[in-house]
Amino acid sequence: MRLLASITLPFVAVGVLPGAMATGSPSSSASNPIQAENANSGTDPAAWLPPHFTPTSIQGYASEVSALPGETVHFHVDTNEGYRYRIEVYRLGWYGGQGARLLTCLPNCSGDRAGPGFGPPQIDAVTDVLRAGWPVTDTLSVPTTWVSGYYYALLRVTSGGDDTGARGSIPFIVRDAPTRHSQVLVQVPVNTWQAYNPWGGKSLYPFNSTDLAPAVRVSFDRPLAFTAQGPFDWEYNLVRFLEREGYDLSYQTNVETDLRRESLLEHRLVIVAGHDEYWTKRTRDAFGAARALGTNLAFANSNVAYWQIRYEDGGRTIVGYKEAAPDPEPNAALRTVRFRHLDPARPECGLQGVMFYRIREHQTGPVDYTVTDAATSDPWFAGTGFTPGNKVLDVVGNEWDSRPEAPVPPQCVKPGLVTLFHFEGQPSNADAVRYTAQSGARIFAGGAQQLSWSLDPFNTGRFGRTLPADARLQQFMRNVLADLIRPAAPKTLEATVDGRRVTLTIHRHPDPRVRSFTIVRHRGASLFAFDGPGVARVCQTTALACVNRRVPKGTYRYAVVAEDQWGRSLPTISRKVVVRRPP
Repeated sequence: MRLLASITLPFVAVGVLPGAMATGSPSSSASNPIQAENANSGTDPAAWLPPHFTPTSIQGYASEVSALPGETVHFHVDTNEGYRYRIEVYRLGWYGGQGARLLTCLPNCSGDRAGPGFGPPQIDAVTDVLRAGWPVTDTLSVPTTWVSGYYYALLRVTSGGDDTGARGSIPFIVRDAPTRHSQVLVQVPVNTWQAYNPWGGKSLYPFNSTDLAPAVRVSFDRPLAFTAQGPFDWEYNLVRFLEREGYDLSYQTNVETDLRRESLLEHRLVIVAGHDEYWTKRTRDAFGAARALGTNLAFANSNVAYWQIRYEDGGRTIVGYKEAAPDPEPNAALRTVRFRHLDPARPECGLQGVMFYRIREHQTGPVDYTVTDAATSDPWFAGTGFTPGNKVLDVVGNEWDSRPEAPVPPQCVKPGLVTLFHFEGQPSNADAVRYTAQSGARIFAGGAQQLSWSLDPFNTGRFGRTLPADARLQQFMRNVLADLIRPAAPKTLEATVDGRRVTLTIHRHPDPRVRSFTIVRHRGASLFAFDGPGVARVCQTTALACVNRRVPKGTYRYAVVAEDQWGRSLPTISRKVVVRRPP
């Protein structure tokens, strides 16, 4: 005779259990490639730091925005007539605060070679694209041991009269081998570098184009000139912070995201670094698909995914008509306008929760973030010292994002969206937010142009900034990343109690990276830590159900975590389960 009929109990996620969420940096008994690389000695910044004003006595570009280990990077270097030069190749990172490590030189680190002088830029007679058109002067075979990251070819004039010692530069990215999938992927905004690049007289902007007439096509086949954007504006400070903290990182550019949209699904978290203003349709599609399958996203700057562009010439030319002229592209979905002006519209807030409205032009002075009431209870604020009303000084910048203004586009309505930091003022408000997608993916948007400067202020004095790093914001970002490098917790668990047998059924999110689930049991009705005392492991399963047999009489709670190749989710903890039949 059964003392208790079969009863089904729902299980619900209740958030962070005591001790469940780490608030520090990653730790592991085996170091990841970023940790191992940054254990090497760095190079004094005086030897490699680029000048604020780009020289014209030596300049160059690469045929590739990125390369895999084992591939070749082709450099095109131009100098004044009669000069000699050397290329020094550095990897950018932390390196005990030095910030870079010298890896090799071309032709070698004590030699140099005669610098070629080339003619004026070449202009395509059909497309009006301006390219340098220089031949290859130097090649670099990327060793298979090089770690993914930002790389920096410093072009040094070794003999050139008053120009001796002048430094040009060519940034490029080394990607991870296809067989290695890091926990965190950083997307590098090379499209924006070229959109602002006026080398030869034309960018996508009037302000630095000849006759104030912007181009509608710009090429990667030219050096980065003064007023072009690049890694040392907002990206490098973020890289220093991430690599100092030891996260398992790899890097790729917008171009690779466009080529391999599925690449975002090979990581748990994708961080968008810097001012990533220019995306293709394929890139926007890739981020939407990744979010739908549980990939966490972090936008570490502002004004991201604002303009749609297209690639031509195998990804070496950016097409961006913008407001200069009507785009003749017949497919309306591919036209190079603001994403919010496409038909159907794709406003940035549909992905990020925030969007750019107005730039602060011709104004100076710091713009601060204010901590919101979320600091009283939100786990991302744990251990930061932040309380509501505190200020983060000079972090917002001159170009920022805010929650959508009325009328809010339907795709921008995010149930449960939390505003973490806020600026109230002109020309528009600024907001840092978090929301959770239906897939369980968590999305963080910093909304602030200078967020990385408050994490690591290296060399920001060239912009007139003298503030140190904000230790409170650093801890906040550690908490953010500790959460975002985890998969989503299972949605629910159902328990069917049948005598001394409890059948547990997992309801999961659609995430192809989740490999297994672990369920534990704890006696009593109180909440408990997943790894705490008195916790009994019930099962680890790749299926969506398991049975806990011969459960002693008593009251219990169960908890389940999802596990991927990098770690595990926060637990979903049950309501109490009562087993009445005596053992």
